[in-house]
Parts: sequence; C-alpha cells; structure tokens
Amino acid sequence: MIRASNKVIRYSFSATYVSGLFEHWQKNPQAVPEGWRQYFSEQINGGAGVQSTTSLNPLDHAKQIQLLYRTYYMFRMFFVCGHQLADLDPLNLPHTKEYGRVKGSRPEMTLDSFGFKKEELDIPIYFGNKDQRSFIYPFMESKEEWTIREIYDRLSQIYTKKYGVEYIHMVSTEQKHWIEQEMDRIAQWKPSKETQTATWQRLARVDLFNEFLKNRFTTSKRFGIEGTDTLIVGLEALVDQCAQNKVEHIIVGMAHRGRLSTLANVFKKPLEIIFAEFQNKYSKEIEESWGNIGDVKYHLGVTRDQQFPDGHHIRMTMLPNPSHLEAVNPVVQGKTRALQDICGNKQHCLGIIIHGDAAMAGQGVVYESLQLENLNGYSNEGVIHVVVNNQIGFTTTPIDSRSGLYCTDVAKAIDVPIIHVNADDPDLVEEIFKIAVRFRQQFKKDIVIDLIGYRRYGHNEQDQPAFTQPQMYEIINKQKPVFQIYDQQLRKNGVITDDFANNEIKKLNNSLETAYKNIQKETFDKVHWVPKPWEKIQQVTKWGKVKDTGVALKDLLELNEKVNNLPAELTVHPQVKRIYEQRKQSIEQGKGIDFGTAEALAFGTLLHEGFSIRLSGQDCERGTFSQRHAVINDQKKDIKYYPLRNYIPAGGNNRFEVYNSPLSEYGVLGFEYGYSQSNPNVLTIWEGQFGDFANGAQIMIDNFITSGESKWNVPSGLVMMLPHGLDGQGPEHSSGRMERYLQLMDDDPNIVFQMKEQRIKRQILDSNFQVCVCSNPSNYFHSLRRQLRRDFRKPLILFNSKRLLKFSKATSEISHFLEGTRFHRLIPDSHEEIKAPKEIQKVIICYGQVYYDILQKRQETKRNDVAILRVEQLAPFPYDHFRVVAQQYENAEFVFCQEEHQNSGGWQYLEPRIQNVLSLLHQQGKIKHQYLTFCGRRPSASTASGSSTVHKQELEKLLSILFQ
Repeated sequence: MIRASNKVIRYSFSATYVSGLFEHWQKNPQAVPEGWRQYFSEQINGGAGVQSTTSLNPLDHAKQIQLLYRTYYMFRMFFVCGHQLADLDPLNLPHTKEYGRVKGSRPEMTLDSFGFKKEELDIPIYFGNKDQRSFIYPFMESKEEWTIREIYDRLSQIYTKKYGVEYIHMVSTEQKHWIEQEMDRIAQWKPSKETQTATWQRLARVDLFNEFLKNRFTTSKRFGIEGTDTLIVGLEALVDQCAQNKVEHIIVGMAHRGRLSTLANVFKKPLEIIFAEFQNKYSKEIEESWGNIGDVKYHLGVTRDQQFPDGHHIRMTMLPNPSHLEAVNPVVQGKTRALQDICGNKQHCLGIIIHGDAAMAGQGVVYESLQLENLNGYSNEGVIHVVVNNQIGFTTTPIDSRSGLYCTDVAKAIDVPIIHVNADDPDLVEEIFKIAVRFRQQFKKDIVIDLIGYRRYGHNEQDQPAFTQPQMYEIINKQKPVFQIYDQQLRKNGVITDDFANNEIKKLNNSLETAYKNIQKETFDKVHWVPKPWEKIQQVTKWGKVKDTGVALKDLLELNEKVNNLPAELTVHPQVKRIYEQRKQSIEQGKGIDFGTAEALAFGTLLHEGFSIRLSGQDCERGTFSQRHAVINDQKKDIKYYPLRNYIPAGGNNRFEVYNSPLSEYGVLGFEYGYSQSNPNVLTIWEGQFGDFANGAQIMIDNFITSGESKWNVPSGLVMMLPHGLDGQGPEHSSGRMERYLQLMDDDPNIVFQMKEQRIKRQILDSNFQVCVCSNPSNYFHSLRRQLRRDFRKPLILFNSKRLLKFSKATSEISHFLEGTRFHRLIPDSHEEIKAPKEIQKVIICYGQVYYDILQKRQETKRNDVAILRVEQLAPFPYDHFRVVAQQYENAEFVFCQEEHQNSGGWQYLEPRIQNVLSLLHQQGKIKHQYLTFCGRRPSASTASGSSTVHKQELEKLLSILFQ
C-alpha cells in the first residue's frame, strides 16, 4: 500500500515504482538511475543489443525495490511509533511500569534496526512525481531524489522534539497530511524575539501569582498549577489565535487544578476578588440573598468580555463546576451548542475542556461527552481538549489508573489527532495551542493536547506526596520551575536584558501587593464581580397575565389545522396517521384530549409566541411509549417530517428541534443542562426512556441541576421528563426515584408557621427547582407553558405516568386550555356526587395515577363521604392552597395514599409539610383531626414487584384498607 495522487491505492508496490520510473525516464532518461536507464532501453528495444556504456555498477532493480520497501517501512514506523521517541517528560522519569510505560517498550528505530547497510545510506532514490512524494511526507516535495540518510535525519528531527503526535489512526487522508505539514513546519520553526518576550511576560505573571498565593495564604488549598505552568501561556496564545479566526465566544470547563491561575491570568479576574475569596470576604447582598451559599474559590466561574487591538471582541466564560472530575465536560458542550444556535455560526463559538490525566482515563463521562461530538443534535464542530498531565492522580500512578500507554487513548475512538507536548517548553506549548485552534477551525473537529508536566506539591498544598511517591518527588524537588529555566535561557541568548526582566518582575510584584492591600479597605465589595446575567428573558403577555397559561380558542383551532393535517404526499404509517386524526378530532370536538395532544398544543403555542423548543432523549422523536410522534418518518422515502414546524413562520424551522440521543444519560443530561444555561427563551427538555434511567446521571442532578443556582448563581429552566408509575412491569421500569429529587429540595417545611398572608409570594422563585406529577393532560399543558411564561427560570422535574398517556379517563376538555386558565398546584375534589365539605368523613391526599384507582374504588364502594385531593406540584409544596382547601373539611380525618412503597415516592417529603398545615389548622380550631396517616405499600428495598399478579394484589389490598 502506498499513497499517491491524494488517495490510497492497493496494488503492487514494485509495479507502482517501476511505472513511475518509466514515466520519468520517458520525459528525461538522465533523471533515473543508470541501471534503470539500461533496463528501460532494453525493454523498448526488445532486449537486444543495448549495453551500459558507463563503468558504474548500479544496483539490480530488485535490490532497489527491496531498498524502497525498507524505506517505506521506516516511514511507517515513524508514522505509527514516532511519538514514542519524543522528549515529552520534563522529569525524565524512569520508564518503568510505575510511571506508565513498560521498560524497553519504546521501539528501536535506528538505521540498523530497519536493515539498512552502510553502503546503501547515500544512494539516491526516486520517489515518484511531486504529488506522490508529497503524500509520502510533505518535506519530500522539495526534490525528486532522496538518500536513506537524508530521510532518516529529517524524520528524526521531526519526531524526537519535545512533542509527539498520534494521528495515523485517523480516517481522513487530508487531515493526516495537514498534521504532517504542521509537524514538518514546527521542526524548522523558531520563535521571534518579540514572541519570546511576550511568552516570558505571561510566564512571569503565572509564576509570581502562584508564589504570592503560596506565601500569603500558607494554610489554604489552592490546587496550584506549578509543574504545568505553561497551561496558562498556551491558553493565552489560544485566545489570541481565536481572535485572529474571529471566534466570538469561548466557553471553558476545567477542574480545580490551576483554576485560580487561569481565572487571574487568562480571564483577568481582578486579583482583589481572588484574594478576598481566600479570606472569605463576601458582600452583605450575597450573604442576605436567597440561596447564595456560595462555593469554594476553586469551583467558581466568571464571564469576561475581552477586546483586541483590531476591535474584535470575545466573550469568555469559565463555567463553575463541582469537585466531581470531568462532570463539567458535557455542560461546556451544551452551552457552546446553544450559543452556536443563537449566533448561527458554529465556528464563532468554541468550547475548551481542560482535563486531568487520571480523570481523562478513568471517568466514564469523558467517553460519553466525546461521543456526542459528531452527532447532529450535539456537535460543536470541534472542541479543544487540553489534558493537564501531572503523571499522577492524587497518590495513584499510571500503572494503577489506566491500561493504555497514554491517558488520552480514549480520544482515538472519535477519530481526532492527539498532540503530546513537554510542558517545560513554553515556546512549543504556545505554538501547539495555536495549531489546535487552526485545526478545529479548518476541519470542524475535536483535537486533544496532552500537556505533560508534573505536580510540584501534593494533591493540595497541605498534602505530603513523598508518603507514596518518594522517588518521583525526590526528582521533582530538584527540578527548576519552568519560569526559572526560561528566564535564564532568554537572558543567556540576549532576548531580554537583566534590567528589563527585573523591572517587569518588580511591577508584577507591586500589582499583587496593591491588590492585597485593597481588600483590607471597607469600601471593597465582592458583589461587583459576579457572573453576567442572561441578556434577555422574553416576557409575554399574550393571552393574559404571566400566570395565565391558557390560549385563545381560535389559535388552538388554527394550530390543529396546520399541525394535525398531514401532507398528502407524505406516506405515513397507518397507526401514526390514526393518531394524528384522533388528535385533530379531539380538538375539534373539544373533549377527549390526551397527553400527547396536550404536549403538542403546549409546544405549538410556545412556538407561536416566539419561543423555541429543544427536546432530547432516548427515542424521544417517537416517544418510548409511541405517544409523541413529533417526527414522522415517510414509509417509502428517507424523509423526516416535523408537523409542528408547519406552525412556525417561514425561516424559523430551527426553533423546533427534536433529537434521539445516544444511549447515555450522564453525558446527554449534562449537555442539555448546559444548553439551558445559555438561552432562557428555549424550552430545553431531556426525557428519560424510563424514569429510573436518570440514575446514571445522578452526579449531574445533585451537583448542577438542583444546586447550581444556589452555589454559583447560575439559573436554568431545564425540564426533565421521567416516566413513572407502578404498572406491574417489574422494579427497573416502575419508579423514577421521586424521593431522591424531593430530598434535594430546599423548601422549608416550617414556612407554614411563618405565613402572615394566605399566599406565599414568589414561592417558586425562592426554591431551587420544582417537582410536578400531572394527573390530567391540561395540567401537563400548563406546566410546560408556565416554564417560559415567567420572568425567571427554574428546573422542572416532571414525573409522567406511562399508564395515563392513553388512558380514556385521563383526558381533558378544550375549555381547560383556554384563556384565563392556568396550572393547578392542587386539584380539589369537584365531583358532584360527594357530600358537602362539612359532612366529609375522610380526605384522601394523593398524586399521580393512583388517583384514578382511588376514584374507581370510591365509586365501587359508593363512599360519598370521602373526598380526594390531588397534589400536582409536590415541590415546593403549595402550603397556601392546601391550607385553604383542607380547612373546609373540618370534621374529616386525613389520609395520605401513594402507590409507591413507604420509603420511596413522595411520602417522606410531603408528610411533614402536610402535617404542619394540619397542626396549624387544628391549633386555630378550624379542623377536628390534626394527624396525617399513611396508606400504601410497606417499605421495600426494591421499587416494585417483579410479578404483575403480586402488583395487582398489593394495589387491591391498599385500596381496601383505604376505604375500610
């Protein structure tokens, strides 16, 4: 196999070689070796009478072919294994198993190992025409004939520098050739004095900043960058390159290692703010506002606008993140995609993810998020990944933390180049970071930089690394910091003078001292540096007040006509066609509207108001239970039809997007959370295939969705749809684990005792998220529309019943969707057959699909002295509404019923809140019975029985006890 004419062709190497030589000989016989001139002359003249007229003793052509094969083998070995020859480790650690490499694993790549003899090294060899030579390697373009010695020396020059590139695994020949051209260029490249001076200044800022923190805050954790200081130099060069490429947004996600240095030097976060955070200085506004409990300084994020000399602006955002390593990765990708969708050009928005070496190899979310990159619904058209490689993870060395040679091996799965670079070469690091930007902009693909350095101190500055890595830290303690090495090099080479360097260092130290003194002043207020708010939350008043989520009848009928009448030229599956016909009929008749229809109405009316919809999840185009069919697949052509887009004005089709996601929860949910941060005017929805599938994304739920606003002042309007309900299908597909979400609520159960008015003002605004279980389609409709009709955003967890999706009794009338209607947090019992409130003997409080089981049992037992209350918004609990309703039943006992086991579901969250309301009403003399009792399944380690028979028996027993 050889490369020729810009493509790879499988045929005999010797035939190709001879053919090329022959063509060359025909143009100019003197351009080929003597032996070949004689051979071609003999063939053309029938092999008779042509003899060599020279005294040369040329190689036999078969030997030349063998020589060419060995030369190609040498090229191939450098392509595949050359990165292992690079000088990548600043510490030059022993290449033993402890440090990630098997001793002697480096391939032997000498002229002898390739089988070359001394007398062969200087024989000129012809490698084809210019295109063929270029495709063997770019430097081959420069002349027609090369000797073995020349080729080997040039390859050695390229592959034994302080960088190594893995790229031969890539599919694209064009991209591989581009990488080879850059490698060839770097081998000859030398930075200018001006560039080196700027690099020195950047490195000086990093070094002095770290030294200042170490000396001033000796007992504080800061997770310093020492050992990989050039990360900051590289990032600053990357930003400069982005400005040249007219990038408008940069979104960065990184862990705690080096975060403070990045904030100070790349994002230019004021030093006063950083120093204030070390001393826990906060403004009164932050201390007194709801939820702002804050986070440690090395988890915080910022947004900054940077202007360049040519007037170009870049908005740079560092996302906040928890200590869960790599969890921020998909959030970066989601936020970047949202910004790309807003500006309409993916190349203008760049995501940068900074990894740790142990986490890159160990955390599963790395693969989940990498896998998103080439998918239509999730692509950023290239993310730049930077690994801050300390060659250790806390106390664990590579032999115990990964199976492969490099921590970046996982990235090979997505067909991207990986550049390893020695962190103690600042000039090279800068250039590699610039190359990464150019590659991403040109090919719209990810690229990985593995910045190999070390960690000068322990995992944090109070840790003692010599306990576990004594040999490694003996070497590190002798290693000069990179700034000292670079400073001495530039002074020695005359790039900078002693006076210049000393003056610059003095100025930098003075600025650090001044900032430190400023935070002691009483006028200093940290609140002036907070994340930038959303530019604009679209506020609508169409169809009534903000809280009124109903819609005019004429608009619903218009939507019905445009959405539910499918084009005649579309070949629709008969069952899907029937679903759309039934939807159209139910709206026209004004009754029998099911959940799928209600959802379509919610989506369509929001689109009509100018909002956008993004729905993502496993099989969500159709819906796990075939309830949605938001995308219709033509049965004869490869065409997808989006009925709701027919209701959007021309040119706005991208305002409604539905994407089947990969089989990932952690990565995809993180992506959607990130997306929801960037644009408050998009209803961003993630739907779990089943509710318990969200278990795989618990880190994202705990550390971002439910607490991000409280810790970092980062709002989100993300909707999580979780199918939930015990239907006799076994433990794995029954519960959405409602209890876990309710446990994360910050709703105070004692607030009822502090209520001075009948209503709690702005209750949801002062809560971290919402949990709803809608028992009818109209309330589901209003819950979705309510998300965007407000002037603020909160995450919404929707537990949707699977059974009720097509349950004939769980339908709504059109009147419940019209102007003046809104979401009901609590639905009182309005059935005419029950007695007056004072005559009610029992009030059953429930939520979700069990309501219909209870209702049926009441009808069977003819108990008209029992009222049923449905809690539709479980959290924050509607204390005000419940108090008003409950006090009507002054003689009734109160029973809480749920279909879930007692140790799961809503009971443990709702019980103290309902009980507090009942206790207050009893104290006020408004009700006779103050205690709440439970009726439901007994506690269980499993969420549901695996037997449908047992399930039915348990439900019947529960209902029988309830109506005793």
